[in-house]
Amino acid sequence: MKTTSHFIWIELKSEIFSNLFVEMYKYVKEKNIENSILFQNPLSPHITIYYLEKDISNSTKDAIKNDIKNLSINNWIYTNGFSYFYNPEWDRFVLYFKSNTSLPLVEYRNKLHEKYNRSDVEDNNFSFSPHITFLKILNSEIFEKHRENIEAILCEEISKIKNIDINWKKISLYAVNSQFKEEIQIKL
Repeated sequence: MKTTSHFIWIELKSEIFSNLFVEMYKYVKEKNIENSILFQNPLSPHITIYYLEKDISNSTKDAIKNDIKNLSINNWIYTNGFSYFYNPEWDRFVLYFKSNTSLPLVEYRNKLHEKYNRSDVEDNNFSFSPHITFLKILNSEIFEKHRENIEAILCEEISKIKNIDINWKKISLYAVNSQFKEEIQIKL
């Protein structure tokens, strides 16, 4: 696979999010606004802990895999709401689910950053906020016309899953190709 980047992330239970994706997709399709948003791949919901470049040596991959084995992620993660990120450089919003956990995710991210120091990877320069990306808003004008209905669907569906542990308790290094619509994501 042609790789565009690598990520270290905590795997989440995709089946818990399936109805949410289906209900949102039905609304988006019914309103014919599919081109105004881009869904995260519904088969791989996750919390990204650290971002890496596209070209990584095999020895670095092995070191990363060894390091993340030592991160204890055997605790619960819940989602209890949603919010938005805005990046003016992309002129794009990201709608994400908030994560709630006692896991020290910020500490884990900081340890990885201290060791691998990938400051040249843009996403590592933002303030770290553990989240679960749901979709990217490609056309905010169209989205805004549907925002109230979309948020109502989100509130209803999140209320059904907010008390369910979504953590698979697995952390992995992934190779990603972002040129495909929902991203191709391969566990290494």
